[in-house]
Amino acid sequence: MINTNWASRAASLPDEDLVEIVSSGDAGGFEPHVIEAATAELGRRKLSAEAVSHLETSVGERQAARDGRAAEPLTNGAWIAFILFGPIMVVTLTIAIFFFVMGQRQKGKEALWAIFYSFLVWWVIAMVVFAAAALLS
Repeated sequence: MINTNWASRAASLPDEDLVEIVSSGDAGGFEPHVIEAATAELGRRKLSAEAVSHLETSVGERQAARDGRAAEPLTNGAWIAFILFGPIMVVTLTIAIFFFVMGQRQKGKEALWAIFYSFLVWWVIAMVVFAAAALLS
């Protein structure tokens, strides 16, 4: 495991990030020693109550924006693109994974469903083409 000096790391973080670490705490997935280092660094910086309040508002807005992106659905055009190109797994799965990595969980889930539906659509199209070819021969 990498030994990190969290006190020096906290010293290099902007005020907004420190406030986010302290205010979200365990719910934000931060270890107790990281929260302690951020709290100590905020104490050393001696920010005014007004500045901390402003930073907390900014952190709340940033979190709300993240939450909004996480629940944002796939657009109709993206559904169509995933259904048309779904069997090209290298491209479509990469994009779906990218959605998850970027925190856009809803888009990632819908992209995976669209890939699944694309296989059904292309299977039906293939069956129709083979049936038509059999009838014509």
